[in-house]
Amino acid sequence: MFVMHVTTHPAELCPSHEPRFRPVTVNWYEKVGVTAAKHDVKFIGSYTDTMAHTIYALYETPSMDAMSQLAMEPEMAALGMFCTGRMFPVFDHETVLKMIKK
Repeated sequence: MFVMHVTTHPAELCPSHEPRFRPVTVNWYEKVGVTAAKHDVKFIGSYTDTMAHTIYALYETPSMDAMSQLAMEPEMAALGMFCTGRMFPVFDHETVLKMIKK
């Protein structure tokens, strides 16, 4: 299953100019793939909308339980100091097409 994790932060807390949050963000970018793998979760990639201060991270996971465990890892949870986020299952193009054609 694919899971999207969307995090946003206010412009005034952006790690590009807020030194308190820059190391937290760099740590996430550097470790997310390895940390995810510890929970049998594959980090597909992240896509950043810099103007909206939003990161879209896509994972492939065996379960939402694995994603919950991943979310509790220190480098993941640390984003909560300045970001809000939500995590939800998503379906790829072909899966949705098959569902609609039924």
